[in-house]
Amino acid sequence: MAQIPARVAENGFSQKILGLGYPRFYQGKVGELFRVPGKPDQLLMMRTDRLSIFDFVLPCLVPRKGEVLMALTHFWLTQVMPEVPNHLLAWGREFHRWQNAGWYPSRTLGLPLERTVLVEELDVWSYEMVFRHHLGGSVWSSYQQDGTVAGIELPKGLSKWQKLGEPIFTPTSKEESGHDRPMTVAEYYTKTGDLDGQIALTGREIYTEAYRYAFDRGLAILDTKFEFGIEKPGTAELIILCDEVLTPDSSRYTTIGDLEMALIEGRDPIFYDKEPVRVWGRGIETPWSQDLGLGLQKLDPENKEHLAFVADLEIPEQIIGGCAVRYLNLFEMLTGRTLDDYQIEVMNIPRAS
Repeated sequence: MAQIPARVAENGFSQKILGLGYPRFYQGKVGELFRVPGKPDQLLMMRTDRLSIFDFVLPCLVPRKGEVLMALTHFWLTQVMPEVPNHLLAWGREFHRWQNAGWYPSRTLGLPLERTVLVEELDVWSYEMVFRHHLGGSVWSSYQQDGTVAGIELPKGLSKWQKLGEPIFTPTSKEESGHDRPMTVAEYYTKTGDLDGQIALTGREIYTEAYRYAFDRGLAILDTKFEFGIEKPGTAELIILCDEVLTPDSSRYTTIGDLEMALIEGRDPIFYDKEPVRVWGRGIETPWSQDLGLGLQKLDPENKEHLAFVADLEIPEQIIGGCAVRYLNLFEMLTGRTLDDYQIEVMNIPRAS
């Protein structure tokens, strides 16, 4: 379980769900899952407004962030790639979907539907499936050091954030606490077998389709992380896309125009995610800066003193507000709708009175 500061550990949305009789099954940095009594194969998936950077949950909330994450996941799974098998069962006031899942419509009353959906519980693949169409982020230092990424040799002389000819796969292990561990592709296949490579192939195909869609709307998905579940109907194994999908918490977005200028000017592009908070976090002086260096990224998310220091921080309102604006702007660029309009017109969630 994630280490969450007391100030943001509980929220009114979670309390609503708990108060309706759905026990909490999992509490992550941002997301929470709740059991559905009598239906062992179903979960309520909810997204909070919590914010994490460098594997620390910060003691602040970003207004409507959880709504953006849930609506974007719904958008990709139902509007752009409905043919991709996924775990989404029901949402909003789409009562026929709830009924197909065995619910009475009245059971949805009181749920915070703007940030909660019903999903199928799956045996989740225990590796982070990360795909990159641009050379940057956490793999840039590896490329600079020896010209390889995840054990794969890349052409020499590439610039940071340059587009690669084909998306590359850079898996990581999932860790219960602390940082996820990067793996080479060879190590991943040795450890997993990966259903004869079908999981990685499926992820690459989904990312390629999403990249094309975003590019046509002036955006580049520089990299993304997918979660997959394995379902076994009969003797066959079915690969199911699950959790968040192509949100600014799981993907790095920028505009095509700024990316082109960034490559010319030798800088990072403007990321449409929590980058303003990361920049702020990298400049924080900590009690350990003299030994470890400046910034929260130098701290250990498993160290109790480091966790206590982060839990007492005050994040400037302008930083939080700047993050919120980027999430909302990205949503509109991708969907062509405001968040309110999408929730009402597509997810069938009535506007709160």
